[in-house]
Amino acid sequence: MVSEEKGNNMKKSFFSLLFLTIFCSSMIFSQEAKTLFISPNNDGIQDELIIPLSISEKRYIVEWSLIILDSEGNVVRTIGNKEKRPENITVKNFFQSLFAKKEGVTIPESVMWNGILDSGEVASDGKYFYYVTATDDNGNVGKTPVYEITVDNTEPSVEVVPPSESSKIFGGGGKPNITIKQSGSVEDLWTGTITDVAGNVVRTWTWENASPENLVWDGKNDFGVAVPEGVYTYRLTSTDKAGNILEPTVVSNIIYDAIPRSVNMTIKDSPFSPNGDNVKDTLAITPVMSNATGLISWKIETLDKAGKILKAWKGTTEPPTVFDYDGKDSNGIVLADGDYQLKYQAQFNNGQESVITRNFSIDKTAPSAFVKTDNSIFSPDGDGRLDTIEIFQETSKEKAWFAEILDATGKVVKSYEYGEIPPASITWDGTTSENQINDGFYTYKLFATDLAGNVGQAITNTFELNTGTTEVLLSVSEKAFSPNADKVKDSIIFTPQIKTSSAIVEYKLSVLDKDGNTVKTFADKRALPKSFTWNGTSDNGTLCPDGNYTAKLDTLSKNGSESSVSTQSFELDTVYPEAKVEVPYLVFSPNADGRKDVMPLTISSSAENLWQGQILNPEGLVVKSYSWAGAASSFDWDGCDEAGNTVENGKYSFVIATTDSAGNATKVEIKDILLDNTTVKAYLTAEYDSFAPNNDGFRDEQIFSVMVTPTENISAWKFDIKDLDGNIVRSWSNLDSKDVPATIKWNGADVNGLVQEGFFTGNLFVEYEKGDVTAVQSSSFICSVTAPQIAVKTATGSNTEYFSPDNDGYADDLFIMLTGNDVVPFTNWSFEINDPQNGKNFYKISGKNTITERMIWDGRSNSGELVQSATDYPYKFTVTNELGLTSTVSGIIPVDVLVIRVGDKLKIQVPSIIFRSDEADFVGKDVDPKNGLDKDKIDNNNRVLKRIAEILNKFKDYNVTIEGHANNVSGTEEEETIDTVMYGKALVPLSEARANYVKDVLVGFGVDVSRLTTVGVGGRQPVAARDDKDNWWKNRRVEFILNK
Repeated sequence: MVSEEKGNNMKKSFFSLLFLTIFCSSMIFSQEAKTLFISPNNDGIQDELIIPLSISEKRYIVEWSLIILDSEGNVVRTIGNKEKRPENITVKNFFQSLFAKKEGVTIPESVMWNGILDSGEVASDGKYFYYVTATDDNGNVGKTPVYEITVDNTEPSVEVVPPSESSKIFGGGGKPNITIKQSGSVEDLWTGTITDVAGNVVRTWTWENASPENLVWDGKNDFGVAVPEGVYTYRLTSTDKAGNILEPTVVSNIIYDAIPRSVNMTIKDSPFSPNGDNVKDTLAITPVMSNATGLISWKIETLDKAGKILKAWKGTTEPPTVFDYDGKDSNGIVLADGDYQLKYQAQFNNGQESVITRNFSIDKTAPSAFVKTDNSIFSPDGDGRLDTIEIFQETSKEKAWFAEILDATGKVVKSYEYGEIPPASITWDGTTSENQINDGFYTYKLFATDLAGNVGQAITNTFELNTGTTEVLLSVSEKAFSPNADKVKDSIIFTPQIKTSSAIVEYKLSVLDKDGNTVKTFADKRALPKSFTWNGTSDNGTLCPDGNYTAKLDTLSKNGSESSVSTQSFELDTVYPEAKVEVPYLVFSPNADGRKDVMPLTISSSAENLWQGQILNPEGLVVKSYSWAGAASSFDWDGCDEAGNTVENGKYSFVIATTDSAGNATKVEIKDILLDNTTVKAYLTAEYDSFAPNNDGFRDEQIFSVMVTPTENISAWKFDIKDLDGNIVRSWSNLDSKDVPATIKWNGADVNGLVQEGFFTGNLFVEYEKGDVTAVQSSSFICSVTAPQIAVKTATGSNTEYFSPDNDGYADDLFIMLTGNDVVPFTNWSFEINDPQNGKNFYKISGKNTITERMIWDGRSNSGELVQSATDYPYKFTVTNELGLTSTVSGIIPVDVLVIRVGDKLKIQVPSIIFRSDEADFVGKDVDPKNGLDKDKIDNNNRVLKRIAEILNKFKDYNVTIEGHANNVSGTEEEETIDTVMYGKALVPLSEARANYVKDVLVGFGVDVSRLTTVGVGGRQPVAARDDKDNWWKNRRVEFILNK
């Protein structure tokens, strides 16, 4: 086999340029030498050799021939000029021809060889040779050189071993490529292509002057870039020099699941403060590369908000496991305070590029604060004058502020804890954390350490606590308490301090409500106890209502002096803080796809001094914190930590809590908040390019294979069959099945059960609880139950009703046009002309995918036999598509009376004249009901003989011998001459009688009787052998021999 690349699928024939020039008695032939190839296989491509002829002559040509030789030099086909018959001369042109210039035979513009041999067979594969000869009126013969042509009806051969279904999925998980094993014949060009679901070619391989080699595809396109994830198809095809096309060998439903070679990066200690104080001066960077196979390069870049590269680290081997960044740019200058980004990027030899970014901040600015007091001295002695000192404060916003009151020795006597911003002022009543009031000098210090490790603080000027001559002081342990039996601040303690030297002999401690009414009394005539504890009950044992209270202590000293002192107001509060947290869902995916990218937390709460909220990871560690003074506010968590980096996939919880000044604590928690940034994928394949839901057991339904990842937490899915206009003809959804099915079958019907025909696609939509969606479409496919639409048209080229292939140049060729239309590709077709008597095949051409739309038939069978005169030959055109749907059209080809030259004689041979059994007449059934002829047979006999009379009258210079022929069944001479019971009348006299009957009919149609003679031949000259019973009908014939 030989091959050559083809540019398109248009019908092609090879042209051999042949120029014949005749000068007097010599002829000069010239041709452009070229090795030619044809494939006469009726595929419409290079089916024939066409030789354009051009003859310049000084004498006229009386004969020309195209001679085809096989490889051994035997003549296997001769194609020559048409005969000039006197039947073509009319009365009008007869006289013109007497004075006209002498002309030769007609030289066609081109001569065609369609690969058919004189035997009627198609030339077998191999080398052939051809030349043209021409003879002028003086007998001079010219001959071209002999040229070579190759007949090649064998298409390229190939064997492709499809990968297993599991091997068709590649791209990750240790399967970076797919291997397709293939082998084939050596051809000029093999082409392999990878196409996407839309039919676009993304990768091409070629093998020139070779057989196709095993193919390894790594998921890259022709530019070396990784293709998108999806479903792909491999096709391998070749076209040889003779135009034989190997229909594409297809490996479909290849899935490129490009699980990327990922990189990750963690950073620690952001924000940081590269200010040389040895506190968070560097940022710890940990780049992670789980699989470095095929690593080409990596780089980590520091970028500002505008994306400008400030510093970079690069490498071609695995990066260090951890390194510290000092916050400097490439010039060694410390970056300004602000937000920055680290970009970690790696490239691999499979075309994949993995990128991850992390945010960080540089903060070298310490927290700022300012504090001052309203007085430099106060005296918390309960006299209503300067009993407290007020401290004013202003700060920057930080995560938390802390404050301390220190005595003159620097000892902390009182501590405070604030949120992001401290209150504008606080009041100190002089009571220490030990519930003491001690005269002395104090300072107030407010301080904070920000996330970058910067420390800021502010200290008031020294102020004095001086109770002067007050004999007794009374302090209260809390500003509020909650006697609600929760064991937290269930009571309040009043602590008296005696400053006089005289002993107390009588006391009375009264607890007063806001209206001054005494609700509880502690009294005795003895020395003061160290403290009084009140559990919030009144003197009658009932719990006092929530509200503000004060305590008043009256004392009597041994020396008779009396003293009265009161505490600052305190609160009895048994009401717990209130908080309610609501979330609309528990799963989200902060991947910037616009769907559930944040977790909305709707918070409603009571107003408290400090609410604190925390996002906790699965290990219980805080990844992000919030605080509110007053009522807590709603917010959206974007899945980021304090540094602004997205946290790892997993379950998180949100906790909001507070404890009021009375010790009432409230905590609300939302558990199992699932952050899931896992990539969702879906793949959809259709098993067939076409299917026919006609219940014939072959491709009755389309089968879709569905793959989704992950398969859990799917909230909704929908699968639609759509036509090319996007109209939905059938749907399935999560209403039919909660889980996405792995296989979906469509029987071609819509919701009403009506079969839909045309081009369709499968369309899958999947939505996850986390908000991610994925949508994929299958390749286009055909649903059809309609058989191919086919037609046959025939014409002789001479505008005649009948076909007469008798080489007279008139209606010798039958032009047959075959057409077929279908949306489904054809798999095979055939055009058959059958024997009109036995129904067996007389002539047949066939093909596979492409129908030969135009062909020329010379009236010969596949074995070289010429059609019989005046006979209708039935034909059948059959086309089957790849769904097994078949269409057939039938018709007849009416053959005219043929005048065949045999040597120097002309012969008309007609087997279609039917006589009454054992009789020599056309008597009908109206006369002889048993053996009479049907009227249609009688009409046909007369039609044929009338046509013969017309032809004979054109050959007026010829005498005609009418021969009657019969079929000898026994093969004996006895059957020829003797009437028998078994075989009927003797054949010779019967055939002569029939010849005479035909003679009489012809005379009746105007043929001169003097030109006609008859002979009875009987069965002595059969054209079909005795053992060929199917063709005995051809022996029963009438022949007309024309002699001058």
